[in-house]
Amino acid sequence: MGGYDSSLAMKELKDTVIICNPRAGGGQAKKRWEKFYSQLQEKGITVNFSFTLYPGHAVKLAKEALLSGYRRIAVFGGDGTFNEVIQGVIRDDELVNPDLVLTFLCAGSSCDFDKLFKIKKSLIERLLSNDVIKIDLCRVRCRGFKGKNVVRYFVVNSSTGVISHAIAEFNRSTRFINFLKKISVDLGAIVSGIRALASFGTFNGTLSFDNNESEWSLKNATVFKSSYFGGGMNYGLSSKADDGVLHVATIDAVNSVRLFLLIPSLYTGRILKKKPAKYHKCKSFKIDSRQDIFVETDGEIIGYLPAEYNILPRKLPISL
Repeated sequence: MGGYDSSLAMKELKDTVIICNPRAGGGQAKKRWEKFYSQLQEKGITVNFSFTLYPGHAVKLAKEALLSGYRRIAVFGGDGTFNEVIQGVIRDDELVNPDLVLTFLCAGSSCDFDKLFKIKKSLIERLLSNDVIKIDLCRVRCRGFKGKNVVRYFVVNSSTGVISHAIAEFNRSTRFINFLKKISVDLGAIVSGIRALASFGTFNGTLSFDNNESEWSLKNATVFKSSYFGGGMNYGLSSKADDGVLHVATIDAVNSVRLFLLIPSLYTGRILKKKPAKYHKCKSFKIDSRQDIFVETDGEIIGYLPAEYNILPRKLPISL
């Protein structure tokens, strides 16, 4: 079914709830929400909504929305908020409610998920849209902080190595980093990245692409669906949300100076043309190391290596 039903305007969207993260985009989502909500009121559209109050709250709100019978959950925030909602609606690789549809209303600092699609609709048009597609869902199992295995799902990317350690630095609630975030989220990310480049070494590990195992010495490994990450950086590939494969980019062990010199190619999309970078496509990917290397998914640090990734083809219904 195409387009959106304009007759829904001036009516209450009883089967839809919006989960809003006002802290997304360095707090800019709060102002964006106020503008968006005013537009809804002007059009006479009434919708139920909830605000997240702390990290991880969107998971709980998504579960509560399912229990309340909502068939559409719209996420007003960034990639991290969308990721949290996904954790709340998937159980044992399946949707808790098979009739559920998710809608992403981009209000974060980068919204790399949106860059998978050529979307020209306004946020209100997307909220009312009946254009539903099923996209791939990525699953990762890794060692949790308490020693037990954890399972997470993601639709953008997951990294382990210097990028995950930079994200851990960015997520730390230090006065300095918080001060930089208030000035600019991108500035906070850049400084966190520089700190990680200076402090993170290399790690030795075993990589397995579709059960083809080999030994590697790495600086970083990223599993992704969206070629974009960190706001303005990208791998220069035209990946698709429903291509049924995992895309994996690795950076071989290089010294900090050489790694620093690779940064411009991350912004031009030419990183995979550089010698230390390698690219693979697979349906399963395993990475192991004796070192305690962080694993992150869509900006959330979830545990340590070892990690095992799998693709769940066309598992998640979303409206565009």
